[in-house]
Amino acid sequence: MARKIVFIHGSPRPKGNTRAAAGAAMRAATATGAAVAEIDACRLDFRAPGCIGCHKCQARPDYACAMEDGLAKAVAGLPEHDVIVMCTPVYWMSWTAQIKMLLDRMYSLCKFTPDGISSPLRGRTLALLGVGGGPVEDNLDLLERQWRVPAELLEARFDSCLIPFASYEPGVLAQDAAAMAKAADFGRRLAAGS
Repeated sequence: MARKIVFIHGSPRPKGNTRAAAGAAMRAATATGAAVAEIDACRLDFRAPGCIGCHKCQARPDYACAMEDGLAKAVAGLPEHDVIVMCTPVYWMSWTAQIKMLLDRMYSLCKFTPDGISSPLRGRTLALLGVGGGPVEDNLDLLERQWRVPAELLEARFDSCLIPFASYEPGVLAQDAAAMAKAADFGRRLAAGS
């Protein structure tokens, strides 16, 4: 059965370097037989940016945000996928604000009990496609840790593809054969489940 992969775009630049790398990964995953979907976190409608800390999601019987806006609907659909890939450039050593809103709303995909955390994301793969203008150290590795730790807490698998030293010029990364090959290999790996 084909693996279902969702790529969540967090770059506000629609023709930027992160989108170029994500495109290479998506094409490779599709060619390998995966069913690929996309969410543009920069285009989702929302009543409030991110989580408002109301905790109403914890009282619901389902795993959904009580805000019931476009952002909440996107988050509620994530468990339908085998692999959830956050695609983001590094902004001030962290996520872009656009993808951070979605990440914060993912709180609704967890129930916290005295016995631990339950989540429909358990057993899924949480993956990161990170693009940075600087090195991996003290840059992309910080972003990677911010996604690896939740994956471990949720008993999800984790994978990443980090592309350092990308140009700040939008789309230039598409001309970097090595970076595009690395992103494509990542897409194939996600599709294969290894």
